[in-house]
Amino acid sequence: MKTTVKYFQPLLVLGLIFVLLTGCQSQTTASPAESALPTSQKMATVPASSTIAPESTSGQELISADLLLDPALAQDADSLKICQDLYEGLVRLDANGKPAAGLAESWVISDDQLDYIFTLRTGMTFSDGTPITPDVVVANFNRWFDPQNALHKGDFSAWKTVFLGFLGEKDSNDLPISPVDGIQKVDQDTVLVHLNRPMPEMLASLAQPAFAILNSDALAGGTYGSKESTIISSGLYVVKAWTDEGLQLGPNAKYWGEAPQAELNFGWNK
Repeated sequence: MKTTVKYFQPLLVLGLIFVLLTGCQSQTTASPAESALPTSQKMATVPASSTIAPESTSGQELISADLLLDPALAQDADSLKICQDLYEGLVRLDANGKPAAGLAESWVISDDQLDYIFTLRTGMTFSDGTPITPDVVVANFNRWFDPQNALHKGDFSAWKTVFLGFLGEKDSNDLPISPVDGIQKVDQDTVLVHLNRPMPEMLASLAQPAFAILNSDALAGGTYGSKESTIISSGLYVVKAWTDEGLQLGPNAKYWGEAPQAELNFGWNK
């Protein structure tokens, strides 16, 4: 796939990678700076509920029947909750809420904190067997960031909340509104995300449900995430059944890590 924005010629990219790998330490946990969130940045999180999730008479958790299982576009708590079960991003949050390796097994951050180089796990696939590659990751980023991208259809408010703006948008001083300049594939295992200014909470931001990686080929139809579409997972679970009675999730046999043993069953909160 073609990236939306390119910043470096191939030889310069390889040179930059060499410098970063020799001059920076690979990181799989958040640095202390990650915990300090500037007031100008907002985190998109699953909305907290002040009440216990309702249960049906069968003991199933009840959720809204009006689900959108496209994490980049979903805005309600129930949709985002299910998306967390179905999809995974480059980075995830561990039990302590700290950034940890997800689809990316490691990353390197440049000394100026403007370049994030993510190395993907080898041999990963989506639940349908499609490989999860740097090209797929680039396609997802460009979908979120570039309004001119063919897959940028809908309300990407989660991206705007966290990353402030989209490609080409500038402020009154003619400076980019978003700290993100773009992303490009470096090689068959690696992608590089370039910023125009440091964003200390970058890793924690990428761990948000909205920025999980989807099969970009499945997004072309414009109906992805609906009951009528085929949901393709990158996370722990797959959709086994989506009926008038409820939603059933089963273990994703293609998940890169240890898959869960039990199924998850949800009823509709009517």
